[in-house]
Amino acid sequence: MKPAILLIGTNGQVGRELHRMLPRIGEVTALDRAGLDLTQPDEIRRAIRTFHPAYIINAAAYTAVDKA
Repeated sequence: MKPAILLIGTNGQVGRELHRMLPRIGEVTALDRAGLDLTQPDEIRRAIRTFHPAYIINAAAYTAVDKA
């Protein structure tokens, strides 16, 4: 049985590549910003409880450097 993988940040360059490659090693649930707001701890907890991932991979990034 393949492990459950929660992939966060699927719209970026790294996230897209991981989303393409990770199914070889596990069952991937991929969430973008619309599916999981990382500024909301309750949403993060809910995603973990819902999907029961063995692994969580966070490929999300804040790329507006001038606003950081």
